[in-house]
Amino acid sequence: MFKKIDARRVYRIWALGVFCLILACALLCVTLLVLDLSQPDEPSVLQEQQQQPSADPPQDPPSDPADTDAYIAGSRVLAQTPDAGQGYIDRMIFLGESTTSHLRSRGVLSGGTKTQQVWSNKENTMMLDLNILQKTVYWSSSDENVTIAEAIERAKPEILVLCFGVNGLNTFDKNEELYRVAYGRLIDAVHEASPNTVVLLQTVYPVASNQDTFSQGARAVNAVIDRLNQSLVTIAEQHNAYVVDTASVLKDERGMLKNEYQNGDGLHLETVAYEQILMYLRTHAYDLSR
Repeated sequence: MFKKIDARRVYRIWALGVFCLILACALLCVTLLVLDLSQPDEPSVLQEQQQQPSADPPQDPPSDPADTDAYIAGSRVLAQTPDAGQGYIDRMIFLGESTTSHLRSRGVLSGGTKTQQVWSNKENTMMLDLNILQKTVYWSSSDENVTIAEAIERAKPEILVLCFGVNGLNTFDKNEELYRVAYGRLIDAVHEASPNTVVLLQTVYPVASNQDTFSQGARAVNAVIDRLNQSLVTIAEQHNAYVVDTASVLKDERGMLKNEYQNGDGLHLETVAYEQILMYLRTHAYDLSR
């Protein structure tokens, strides 16, 4: 005869089995944790990359500084062309900082030191900032100061060559967007005053190792300048301008201003440097027949 099964006894046995299984799992987890903690920590791949020197030495700038693609690139960067000749340069107006104003004092443009192709204020220097449209250039024919937009409207130059950046470089380093907005305002004002004027943005020239204009060393300053020059591509794309990488022809193998091109302060240029710049413009020309 079959005996009656005690349900409560079965439940107690089942509960005891479950408890033992849970206890065994817990002991196993504790054992694995202890074994894991006993192993020495291993740095992650990222930590190893941060703590260990790279197996590959840092790369120097390209050995051929005349190769524009080695520094900046983009659809708005003018590529190498056949020599467009002196007549092409004669169709330009230059506006910028002191390094641009010195095109006149070095006598490298048509008209020599009396050339009318360089626009500047009486101090022969200018800073690109958000107030750029309120700044004036000296209009010698009428002995007056006029805004840049007024000068553009009067002259309607075929090509306007701009070069801004060394003045206010620290500001750019802290807020790149302000620089872009200021340059955009200037270019847009030029197009509004003279829709057919072609606007060329020169890359900012490097500094030499002996520069003392900035508290940082030349390598750090040139790194900011290179970043600024790359940002010109975006500005040109957004505001219908073109970039000409004249700075590249002035660089040595370290990416600094060649010593033979500076006038002694590590920043301003000798005549031979301007001759190289003008030749670069001639051989990276905008096609005015477009």
